[in-house]
Amino acid sequence: MKFSKLFYLIGSAVLISVFYIIYKNQTQPITAANVCMQDPPAHQKSPNLQGSFSAERRSAIHEQSFLPMVFSQDRNSSFDYKAAMQALNEAKVSHDDPRLIRLIQDYYIEPPFLEPYHLDKPERLDPSSGQAPFIDSRLNYMEGGFYVECGALDGEESSNTLFFEKVRKWNGLLIEADPSNYQALKSKHRKAFTINACLSIHPYPAMVKFNKALNMGRIVDNSEAKAWIVANRMSPDEVSVQCFPLYSLLLAMNQLTVNFFSLDVEGDELRVLQTIPFDKVDIKMMTIEYIHVVGKELSLKNFVEPQGYDIILQMSRWDWGVNDLIVRKKGLKHWP
Repeated sequence: MKFSKLFYLIGSAVLISVFYIIYKNQTQPITAANVCMQDPPAHQKSPNLQGSFSAERRSAIHEQSFLPMVFSQDRNSSFDYKAAMQALNEAKVSHDDPRLIRLIQDYYIEPPFLEPYHLDKPERLDPSSGQAPFIDSRLNYMEGGFYVECGALDGEESSNTLFFEKVRKWNGLLIEADPSNYQALKSKHRKAFTINACLSIHPYPAMVKFNKALNMGRIVDNSEAKAWIVANRMSPDEVSVQCFPLYSLLLAMNQLTVNFFSLDVEGDELRVLQTIPFDKVDIKMMTIEYIHVVGKELSLKNFVEPQGYDIILQMSRWDWGVNDLIVRKKGLKHWP
């Protein structure tokens, strides 16, 4: 009888311990390691990515304050920098010309805001359409990286980089050609460098005609671009905008390593990529809008793969207005 009672007590203790372990495993705090997104099956090009994190994923992240990086700027109010820039445009100087780099540093790039954000939806951590969480997982949820976003719009709506800035404490550069969009961007007080310019489609700077159209603005430099505007039933609203090669901007910021490059320029994505000296810059991952590019995803694939990149995801969601390729540098380790 004593032995039966002893076995009963031991069995009860073991059972309670098992239930306790199960309970602890089910209720432990969620960490980034619990929510890694797996590579999609080979036959599934466009997994149904959500535009924001799930409630569980959101519980593992939060906004963090940080002091963005700065660099010194030497502006002379009596210097006619626009005339100097026009001379460099006409000379089609190389993208690494020291005069060009200095002009960009001192007169075109604007520093990050140090004041609090002024966002329309301050509680939203990820306004992207799924790009940010996917990139985040592939970069091991790293902090302190550097991004470039071209086609930054107003700096908030559909931003692929705001999450990295608010949550992962990344520095970055926001590029927006449309002057109206740029003023809206500046009002959001992003903790990033900004520039009201376009990315050049040549390895030299140029002043170009740009058709304003909110989130569908683009360079108008040939009959194809003009036909695209007509086909999309957009009213002509052209302004002159200064364009710089991406390499020039990175040299001006002394930042040749880019962890994430988001490129959305309504059709000139391939021509912009063709200006980048990939042997001189280290871009880890990219999102590239492909839908308006001549040849679409195939032409981009044929270009980026010889440069040392793999296309790891094709996003195609017309209801979200998302048609992006997510590209990763070959050999990049992305698991902890």
